[in-house]
Amino acid sequence: MPLDQMIVFAVIGATLVLFLTNIIRYDLVAVLALMVLAMTHVLKPDAVFAGFANPAVITVASVLIMGHAMWQSGVVDLLAKWLGRAAKTPSGQLIALTGAEAVSSALINDTGSIGVFMPVAIQLARRSGTSVSRFLMPLGFSAFLGGMTTLIGTSPNIIIAAYRGQLGNGGFTMFSFTPVGAGVAVAGLVFMALFSRFLVPERQSAKGQDEHYGMAKYLTEAELPAGSPFDGKTIGELEEAIEASFAIIGLVHGADRRVAPRRHHRMQAGDHLVIEADADNLTILLDTAKLTLASDKDIEDDFLKSNDIDIVECVVQPESRLIGKSAASLGLRRWYGVNLLAVARQGERIKGRHSAIPLQASDILLLQGDAETLDEVMTQLGCLPLAERAIRVGKPARIATALGIFAVAITLAATRVLPSDVAFASGALAMVLARLISPRAVYDAVEWPVIVLLGAIIPVGQALQQTGGAKTIAALFIDVAHHLPSFGVVALMLLVTMILSNVVNHAATAVLMAPVAVGVAHGLHVGIDPLLMAVAVGAALPMVVPTGHQCNILVMGPGGYRFGDYWRLGLPLSVVSLVVAVPLIMLVWPLHQG
Repeated sequence: MPLDQMIVFAVIGATLVLFLTNIIRYDLVAVLALMVLAMTHVLKPDAVFAGFANPAVITVASVLIMGHAMWQSGVVDLLAKWLGRAAKTPSGQLIALTGAEAVSSALINDTGSIGVFMPVAIQLARRSGTSVSRFLMPLGFSAFLGGMTTLIGTSPNIIIAAYRGQLGNGGFTMFSFTPVGAGVAVAGLVFMALFSRFLVPERQSAKGQDEHYGMAKYLTEAELPAGSPFDGKTIGELEEAIEASFAIIGLVHGADRRVAPRRHHRMQAGDHLVIEADADNLTILLDTAKLTLASDKDIEDDFLKSNDIDIVECVVQPESRLIGKSAASLGLRRWYGVNLLAVARQGERIKGRHSAIPLQASDILLLQGDAETLDEVMTQLGCLPLAERAIRVGKPARIATALGIFAVAITLAATRVLPSDVAFASGALAMVLARLISPRAVYDAVEWPVIVLLGAIIPVGQALQQTGGAKTIAALFIDVAHHLPSFGVVALMLLVTMILSNVVNHAATAVLMAPVAVGVAHGLHVGIDPLLMAVAVGAALPMVVPTGHQCNILVMGPGGYRFGDYWRLGLPLSVVSLVVAVPLIMLVWPLHQG
């Protein structure tokens, strides 16, 4: 085995281990792999950063921008609003939710689509008394099923299409994936409608915001008397001095009312503090600070829900700046003007000092603050609202403009008038010029870790092919494939890819498996298209473990799921997808053509 091939295998092996262990974020892992291949001269200098100019990278970025503009115009929210009114029974709600999510994910980014439909699903569950967990996992999986039906629905499809184009065969078009993808999607949606109730565990009952955290029984109003040791001290000094879990969510001094008072606010005798704490921690606070209980009145109406003050339930996204940090270290009260009232993980409220809790992806937070700024704060923090979200119904003219630009871009790409990357980049530019999305929002819409991952991992995949590594792997695959019927070859390629996509990022899986698929096709003297389609399908369905895709992580906290819950629905759904996809691939893209 040549030295450069050995280096590539070692780098890819280490990359897969780092992807699996999640010690380093996936985009940094890809850059590390790229740098090692550059410093060992496996990649030529002009090829190191060529991945960032790859049509797949441009297309993914452009589609993210267009999808965000569609979301801002109100197109998806209009569908969500209709859905909330049309579905009545839990079974009907599940069918409507998963169907709408699949359609939406075929056209816009799946994470953005989940962000719209997840609050709708939670509200429907709470109104019907159904467990939220019954809806959210099928909702997440339906995003995968819908995304695989079009070129722009998921990153693996874009990568596979671009790779095919680089081979000189022309890239797959907008709807090349539809015959196979739509068949698998319909079969998956029907399977979930019939069997998800038996396979998805009931982890969390449908509760309202305050009920979910037990907020009503944890609110107390206390007065700071003249004899208190904290008379003249700041709220921050009070919090640091007392070893108890509590939050000062409001302060009243005469006619002056403050919500989420800043840590540097200096308290005075006669101030009334609105405190969130359980009985034990409240006792510690009252005794240590020498506070006296104020008159018994409806504190909740005064401080939690008013015209100026709001509480919002939100979920921490996988790329949030909150991950691994606490409210205190980020200065939520100081810099953002919000109180972290409670944290729930896997459906259970976490006990302890809220400000010191290191947060994780999929944690559910209860934030309190100014009603006008909470949405902006959640965006800055990288959180998605879960309920009580105002529906963004845009003006008909904006919706028509967004749909028109989107349709033109799709038509130009589907008819090959323009390459896909040029068509969708032009569409993204048109949406900016039409003021459907601001220039600043363009940069917020792009998932930069995904772009960096693709730009770095694509040259790694090319190194695998150029050093002969792909042929070496393909030879091992061929040794097994020679003993299989034609459908077995396609099934094995799809199965291997599906397993890998649950271990590492699905886009990276497509990049690494595409050259292997082509090597196998050449070795068996069959067409490359069916095996590339098998890779596309397998990479698009990471449903067995929650770490396979960020949509799985997003629904984990709100649904109260545990790590081992996903395979109960994800594994049989993966089997159904494989069983349906293989004959469809063989029918639409025969191994032996002509």
